[in-house]
Amino acid sequence: MSELKEPPVTAVMTGAGLRGREVYGEYALKHPDKLKFIAVAEPDTERRRAFQQAHNIPDNLAFASWETLFAPENDRLADAAFICTRDNLHYRPALAALESGYHLVLEKPISPSLDECRDIAATAEKHRRNIQVCHVLRFTGFWRKIKELVDSDWIGRVIHYDHSENVSYWHFGHSYVRGSYGTEASSSPFILAKSCHDLDLMYWIIGDKPLSVQSMGDLSHYRPENAPLGAPDRCTNGCPEAEKCPWYAPRMYLAGEPLLRIGLHARSPLTRLLAYLSLNHRKTLGILSRFSSSLRAILNWNRFPATVITTDLSREGRMKALREGPYGRCIYKSGNDVLDHQITTYKFPDGTTGTLTLHGVSELEGREIRIFGTKGVIRGYFRYNGEQITVTDFRFAKSRVVYRAGLSMGGHGGGDFGLMESFVKVMRGQKSPHEAGADIDNALEAHYMAFAAEAARTGRREVPLNEYRKGRSF
Repeated sequence: MSELKEPPVTAVMTGAGLRGREVYGEYALKHPDKLKFIAVAEPDTERRRAFQQAHNIPDNLAFASWETLFAPENDRLADAAFICTRDNLHYRPALAALESGYHLVLEKPISPSLDECRDIAATAEKHRRNIQVCHVLRFTGFWRKIKELVDSDWIGRVIHYDHSENVSYWHFGHSYVRGSYGTEASSSPFILAKSCHDLDLMYWIIGDKPLSVQSMGDLSHYRPENAPLGAPDRCTNGCPEAEKCPWYAPRMYLAGEPLLRIGLHARSPLTRLLAYLSLNHRKTLGILSRFSSSLRAILNWNRFPATVITTDLSREGRMKALREGPYGRCIYKSGNDVLDHQITTYKFPDGTTGTLTLHGVSELEGREIRIFGTKGVIRGYFRYNGEQITVTDFRFAKSRVVYRAGLSMGGHGGGDFGLMESFVKVMRGQKSPHEAGADIDNALEAHYMAFAAEAARTGRREVPLNEYRKGRSF
């Protein structure tokens, strides 16, 4: 007798952009037995249609606004709602969905407003709804291994936790200068938008809540006064530094140069060769591409970050977007105000210290970790071009690699789909929200840490965290 299969968890999507469409939507397409999207709300007509077609959503369940989807007179359509709108547009659809009876998958950060974060949590508790916040890094093999090593006493008591998030020059330019995260008014502080992931990891791995925080940072490079002499407002207007500028928009969005550069650091000799040919010998690659669809795809780059700037991925469509939209602006003349580097230090109850270094001028995207204990040291790197963890034992003066993984071009090292697997188990009653580790109460701690860090930076003083947990702030 065959075992009965559980039906897929049903969901509605609000915000069919990069995360909604290319991450959670992609998971549903690859795992239709686990997750099924039955409705979408997205104001951009082309994005809405693309999501609708991919998931076979009928016209009467494709909405131009979340207000219509979650209108009080409408019945609840599914088990859960995915809130993948922009950071500063999470609050109202999240409340409306909770009040309509949906459980939530909520993109991080919860909100750029601390009061709104608390209000969302209180509303979920009132209606007995689960919220899975998308702190996806907890669900990677790399960070779970780090947590296992610390908990198993491999390095003794942790004295200092040192975490660096190195945002690559091109990603910072794309998202935090030209893109929707470029100004705090339209998004949130840099440490909240980019590093609530990392603060969540610090709190989770150390296993305690910090007492206080100090922080400092600035916007130093991506400023108008640093633009090359004669640089126009747009890259497409004949920039004299086009060949030298790392942020020249046509190379980023037509040739996919930034992501191809990751391949130069891959372990595979073939991947390194293809990346080299793509960047330096495109004519040779063009000849070889006659025999390979994969090589043709490299030459006609139609993946991230090109998918962000337009839905028309033809060369003409992308050039039009660069001539008219925000992603074609000179990197130094984009009107951004988000910090490009920040250092933050936390003090924990047992005397442990934790530092987060965050900046936007790295050659490679990724995180580096050093955890210093009384018996040894953990060192690791978590990057697109590979992952590795090394443990050094003081007693035997010996270092060994305990974890290694290869090239990953996205998906947060498997964390995106790992979070979805956990979400499905919670919805099916196979795991409690707290066991899943990404519930609203866990997520709030990282947000307190980020908001307190900003208060410490702007106020130039040490800020206690308990004031935030008690409902007060600075």
